[in-house]
Amino acid sequence: MLEYKNFITIGKITKPIGIKGNLKIISLTDFPERFEKLKAVILYSEKDGQFFFNIKKDSFDFDVTAAKVYDKYVNIKLDGFDSIESTQPLINMMLMIDEKNRMKLEEGSYYYYEMVGCDVYSKEELIGKVISIVNYGSGDLFNVEYRGKEVLIPFRDEFIKKIDLKNRRIDTELIEGFLD
Repeated sequence: MLEYKNFITIGKITKPIGIKGNLKIISLTDFPERFEKLKAVILYSEKDGQFFFNIKKDSFDFDVTAAKVYDKYVNIKLDGFDSIESTQPLINMMLMIDEKNRMKLEEGSYYYYEMVGCDVYSKEELIGKVISIVNYGSGDLFNVEYRGKEVLIPFRDEFIKKIDLKNRRIDTELIEGFLD
């Protein structure tokens, strides 16, 4: 059985385009060019909390027969969906790929979801865990649970000294009074 944690979301189906079953996708990836090389996707319903089964293939895979990336969206065609009516059950589905097929990042770059749950240390003292990574406009921030409250630590070289995903550890160097 498929497990949600083994997949990453790359887009969301918003509506049909034209009458031949093409779909408008909002890209949720930093690598939209990936759509033009996609062979297949998995569909997931956030509303139902489950993967969508492709009865036409008797599997969870949906073959991608065409894709065109535009500035604000992606036009995609899935095999076996050839009319507006046939695509209706797909609206609002999330397009997912196996996590093993994610894009490789350059050295020193990380996927944020990999850092969630990492232990955060300051001067060798465990201060908490990363709950999430947020951005309120001035840059990315680690949202860290610290003594029952949430603390935001800027994701900047001045504060973040080492990220060790293998050991699930992030070392920081915080200024005095930062956690008060």
